[in-house]
Amino acid sequence: MKNLRLFLLSLLTACFVWVMHTFSLDYSASIPYTVRVTTNLKGYAPEAGAREILVLRGHGTGFYILKTRGWNHRPADLSLALDARWFKPAGEEPDLFQVNVADIRDKIAEQLGEKFVIDFIETEQLTFSFTPQAYARVPVAAVLDLSFRPQYMQVGEVVLKPDTVLVYGDVKELQKLTQVGTGSISFRNVDKSLQGYVKIDPVPGVRIDCEQVYYDVTVDRYVETTLMLPVTAANVPAGRALMILPSQVEFTFKAAFRPRGGRITADDLSLVVDWADFIEGGGTKVIPKLVTDRDIYSWRMKPELVECIQVEE
Repeated sequence: MKNLRLFLLSLLTACFVWVMHTFSLDYSASIPYTVRVTTNLKGYAPEAGAREILVLRGHGTGFYILKTRGWNHRPADLSLALDARWFKPAGEEPDLFQVNVADIRDKIAEQLGEKFVIDFIETEQLTFSFTPQAYARVPVAAVLDLSFRPQYMQVGEVVLKPDTVLVYGDVKELQKLTQVGTGSISFRNVDKSLQGYVKIDPVPGVRIDCEQVYYDVTVDRYVETTLMLPVTAANVPAGRALMILPSQVEFTFKAAFRPRGGRITADDLSLVVDWADFIEGGGTKVIPKLVTDRDIYSWRMKPELVECIQVEE
């Protein structure tokens, strides 16, 4: 009896080893797949299923083929994320799109991995019927939380790519939405320009066609200078003159720090009141315009406005 049990155990072990070895070998097979795609077609829901069955001929392990085809020989499921550029209007219906399978062979192979190696694709085209959705294009607003080292500052506006996105949802919800925001771009003691990717904050009830955006924040070292500048009038018609009070203002500005040369002086800057701005303003208080070919990051005047009096010459 003991020998019989030992014999049966040895037999079972041998069968198990044989099965594992046999099914780990590569075999050729044709496998059918039902395909579902996720994409970013403008004006449509992001998902759709193919009308056709995708049939792939290739080779894979016996385990994979058995698992994929199953005992009932039903098609296996295959999910693909495809860019909108692969979809072409099919022409039969307004919401029907077509994909040439040969164009996305690499995407299919990537999804299958090493489990199944494609030798031949028997299906030439797949068609998908997408559900139309209401959508709107809205700007993306960067949420900045930055602090800078002394004498460093942000220069210009943050650059976002893309700076607008498509949002899908109910028409009433879309009408309320004027922009979408990013997650917080947060840094401390910044002393150099910043680049990177940041996620877009989700908005309840709508779908956004982009998950993240690239940001670029220009940061530069600056020097702050205060000068006394005269305020002059420009484009005054003949026979008229503008009396400007005060005739000089305290002008404080921030410009790029350049250790070798490039210092900005009063000769590089002009404060001007244009006659047209004075007339259109309808009053006597005017903010002079700064005229310069030098890079000024920010500036302020004291006083902030000047008094302009029209006189006849």
